[in-house]
Amino acid sequence: MSPTPFPAILKSVDVLSDEVKSFTFEALQGTPFTNAQPGGHIDVLLPNELLRQYSLWRWAEDGRSGSVAVKREEAGRGGSQAMHDLKIGTEVTLNGPRNNFPLKEDAPHSILLAGGIGATPIYAMAARLTALGRPVQVHYLIRSRAHAAFQNAFESLGLGNALSCHYDDTHGLMDLGGMLDAAPAGSHLYVCGPEPLLQAVLNAAASRLPEDQIHFERFAADPSALEGPLDSFEIVLAKSGRTLRIPANRSILEGLQDAGIRVDFGCMEGVCGACIVDVLEGEIDHCDSVLTSDEQADNTLICVCVSRAKGKSLTLDL
Repeated sequence: MSPTPFPAILKSVDVLSDEVKSFTFEALQGTPFTNAQPGGHIDVLLPNELLRQYSLWRWAEDGRSGSVAVKREEAGRGGSQAMHDLKIGTEVTLNGPRNNFPLKEDAPHSILLAGGIGATPIYAMAARLTALGRPVQVHYLIRSRAHAAFQNAFESLGLGNALSCHYDDTHGLMDLGGMLDAAPAGSHLYVCGPEPLLQAVLNAAASRLPEDQIHFERFAADPSALEGPLDSFEIVLAKSGRTLRIPANRSILEGLQDAGIRVDFGCMEGVCGACIVDVLEGEIDHCDSVLTSDEQADNTLICVCVSRAKGKSLTLDL
């Protein structure tokens, strides 16, 4: 079941660095953050109708409030600028939390690697594992000490030698292979950060860790998944028997919306998982960055905002 949208008010804004601010939202009713878990995120519907997803980095035990951190991106799609322009007391609509980047709390050892603003889910994981007394090593990679928005937060966890802060301007590029070679047996790796760093980590980990011990979250869709020509195809809606033609220049989600069929959605890039639909028949051309390789191989789930049919038709459980 999808989370229900709820109204919230911006209670406070904290400056973490010259680029990053933390925004704490309080629900106007209920305790929607009660089910928040490390790696989870919320959707934020901004006053200008932009919908953006941000990872929770902390939340209140009573479930009334939660905080996200946002880096201002001057060349971004407008979401970060709109967030940074929010005033305390502004009412917004939130949705969630939902979690596509869950933490395995009982792993023998966890390696948490955060690149820049990718520290938001990683900090929540570090805080949880520290509270549980689980073995963990945290690597925080940033351009310089001046950009280390989360260093104070990480240091407040009392990690000691289990925390490594790596500044590019001082230390150069991190030896990812060496770090992984030194990891204890059975280690699970969690990484979130910019695409170049993510690709470098995944490349280094591919020959060193089993796939089911590598966990990651992207800021945007995997560029390589969206390459190649697109063809038109049909979708069959099993519950109504309707058939819709999806042109080469339209997504399944857009086709459903054009036909007046409501489907949950969020990022529109295949990274948030809000638009996942069950597939009953047909082969899927997966273009998302949410489903695991095993889930994609099962051929039973599709992110309708980006993924398509490999053949002429797909039958959806709609």
